[in-house]
Amino acid sequence: MFPNATTYRADIDGLRAFAVVSVVLYHAFPPAAPGGFVGVDVFFVISGFLISSILVDDLNEHRFSFVGFYSRRARRIFPALTVCLAASLAYGFVALTPSELAQLGKHVFFGAGFLSNIALWSEAGYFDTAASYKPLLHLWSLGIEEQFYILWPVLLWGAFRLKANLRWLLVVLLIVSFGVNVALSIADLSNDFYLPISRFWELLVGGALALFGRRVAAGAQLRSAASIAGAGALLSSVALFTPELRYPGWFALLPVAGAAAMIFAGPDAPINRAVLSSRACVAVGLISYPLYIWHWPLISYAYVIRLGKPPTPLLALALVSASFLLAWITYRFVELPVRFGAMRRRNTVLVCACLATVGIFGAIVWAGGGFPERFPRLPGVDIQKVGAARLDADFKPTADMEVSEHDWTLVARLGARERKIALSGDSLLFHYGPRAQQLLEDSRLAVSAFFVTGPRCPPVPGVVQEDKFSACSDLTAKLLEVVRREKVRSVVLGAAWSGYSAEGMSIKRDGTRLSLTTGEGQDAFYASLEEFVRELQSEGAAIYLVLGLPTHEAFAPRNMVARGITGFRIAPNVDATIRVSDLKGVLARSDARLRAIGSRTGAALLDPFPDICGAGAACSPFFGAGEPKYSDQSHLRPAFVRENLHFLDRLLE
Repeated sequence: MFPNATTYRADIDGLRAFAVVSVVLYHAFPPAAPGGFVGVDVFFVISGFLISSILVDDLNEHRFSFVGFYSRRARRIFPALTVCLAASLAYGFVALTPSELAQLGKHVFFGAGFLSNIALWSEAGYFDTAASYKPLLHLWSLGIEEQFYILWPVLLWGAFRLKANLRWLLVVLLIVSFGVNVALSIADLSNDFYLPISRFWELLVGGALALFGRRVAAGAQLRSAASIAGAGALLSSVALFTPELRYPGWFALLPVAGAAAMIFAGPDAPINRAVLSSRACVAVGLISYPLYIWHWPLISYAYVIRLGKPPTPLLALALVSASFLLAWITYRFVELPVRFGAMRRRNTVLVCACLATVGIFGAIVWAGGGFPERFPRLPGVDIQKVGAARLDADFKPTADMEVSEHDWTLVARLGARERKIALSGDSLLFHYGPRAQQLLEDSRLAVSAFFVTGPRCPPVPGVVQEDKFSACSDLTAKLLEVVRREKVRSVVLGAAWSGYSAEGMSIKRDGTRLSLTTGEGQDAFYASLEEFVRELQSEGAAIYLVLGLPTHEAFAPRNMVARGITGFRIAPNVDATIRVSDLKGVLARSDARLRAIGSRTGAALLDPFPDICGAGAACSPFFGAGEPKYSDQSHLRPAFVRENLHFLDRLLE
């Protein structure tokens, strides 16, 4: 027999309210709850506790059946999800370009199959579509929960039948899952965030509470202390955590422990009784699931309509209010009748069929590319080409590159000739790779080309970044390793030079750490670059520095579309050219620094500007038959690079 499970507790609905309000505030008013994303971790602990409690009751009373369990899950989860998926997809036909609608169709399909976390994991990367443009991004957590619901009942049922030692099973699973979480938080944050194995420990903590929590002898004082400590941990997480943390990793222990402490404290602990069990908290907790389901699509579509700008405070308040209203309507008129109405077997079949139908429609939209034919071709600009351009910039190797990855640093080889060249820098250097690929396909590539690159990784020793790009620090060491091992005799260095001056960026030089937002930090940045140039020259390599390339908001395909709540259209003056003098003015300071380094070291300078803008006084955002040159304001599209970027040819041929 398993230990008795916990009966209904109003304070857990109150804890749900805390979790969902934290997430909603984080999305709608980020400064108010910078760590509000931990609400999802609280949901995981609650889910693990409640599901395990239900399973324990059923197993102890010998009434458990997989059909009954999953039928209850379907009636609980499917109704609100189906309505939200259908509404999000329907509005996508109005508000989204073909490429955006195709991606939404994909997410509807995976969302209906509870595989959103896997779909989002497969898309994660430097050039992934911004999170704010994904109306169904939040369903990743639902995917992890449902994947847990598939495995955990089988394990519990098997343990019950075999009379296995469940304590040891839990310990092993917790250690393995948490260990994977910590390892992935160091190696790959995307894997850690989205993969179920690195998140299951959070649900297992809740499961352990359901299975063994009641065995722990705890007096009123201990439970009161647990309640206070848990509340402190949760509030501290919401107030002090930020999106820049390597999360979940070790950091997730704080909100998970806080949620576990609140559940362990029991309904009679002071905070649980006075706050979490209050009518207001319980009311919000009861609609927490549909509130979570509805709030993000509304906020995300606001970002889409506002071209990536966050909602104003007034608009955010209106969206949150609408989320609460939709959540209550969904709970009252959709969820409750399906869960507790008559003919539950029929309701189960019905909601399963409805969710499957919505998923199939999503797949059709995805396969149809968002149905671009629903829009007439517009004079001079094709909306389908504009939409496709936004999805055309992946930080990924070309077809014939041989690749080895080192966290955020990628080493790729193209060609197999005796003469060798290394090209190193960030994404603005790697996006020239398609030109080398084209030369290879034309049998004109006369070198072995090594690309040593990383997204937002400058080829400058000592640069420190405190977010996910912190792993860039070994880029220069990897380049030196390649140069020495392969006896490379030509090295090209390129980057978004003027972009390394943002908050959170610094450089270590002569034992001192300097912010790159200061003049002193910028001096150190270019001094370190110059020293690195000389170090490479001492290895016998000729050095080439790539000057800045034109960047402008008008180049970004997302700005070529004017949005509104009732749809979109091509933006006015979308084909207007930009003065070359204005584009070069933005680069004047960084280009002057590079020219000075070239003058002092003998490094040659390479200028991509003429290939991109031509020899005239103005630069067009388009090439060919209305094709955008860029995928955003600064990254060139592979199709444009392959045929139009020739400034590297003399080094590659």
